[in-house]
Amino acid sequence: MITTTFLENKSYIEDDNNSMNNNNRLEKNNRLEFSGFETVLFNKQLTNLIHCPIIAKGRYTVPLTVDTIGIESFSQCKGITSIQISESVKRIGYMAFENCSSLASIIMSGAVEEIGYRAFTECTGLNSIYLLSEKIIKLKTDSQVFHKVDKTACVLYVAMGTKSEYQQAPQWKEFQNIVETDKF
Repeated sequence: MITTTFLENKSYIEDDNNSMNNNNRLEKNNRLEFSGFETVLFNKQLTNLIHCPIIAKGRYTVPLTVDTIGIESFSQCKGITSIQISESVKRIGYMAFENCSSLASIIMSGAVEEIGYRAFTECTGLNSIYLLSEKIIKLKTDSQVFHKVDKTACVLYVAMGTKSEYQQAPQWKEFQNIVETDKF
C-alpha cells in the first residue's frame, strides 16, 4: 500500500517499507496521512472514504472497513454505474454522489444512520435503490437527498413488511414505485 503524506504544502510518498521518496523523515504526529486503494483515497485507517477520481467507471463496492463516505467523495463520477454500500457504512456525506449521472443502481445496507444533504442529487440515471434492512433509514425532511432523481421511474426495493413505513416516511414517500422483496 502507498501512503501519501501532506505537510506544509509538500507531499511525501511512503511505501509499506517506510522509505520516503525524498529521503526526509518526519514524526508521524506532525503529518496528515492518507491511504489509497484502487485509485480511491481513504484516511490512513481506511474508515473514511475521502475521494474517488471522476474518471472512475463501472461498479464500486465500498470496502467493509469504511464507516463514512465523505462529503462530495464521488461527486461528478459520471462513469460510476452501480454502488454497493457495505454494512459497515453509517454515514454518507453531503453531496457524496452529486451528479453521478450514470449511476443506475444503489445497494444500501441497514447500518446507514445518516445520509447528508443532497447526497444523491442529480443522479439522473438512477433506476433502482435496494435497501437491505428491515429497519427504515430515516431522512430529514429538508435534506433533499434525492434532488432531481426521477422518483416516478426509480424503483425503491425494501424489505418485506416495510413498504407502508417507506410510503409515509419523509422523502422516501416521494418514490412512486416502492416494492417489497425478500430477494436481495
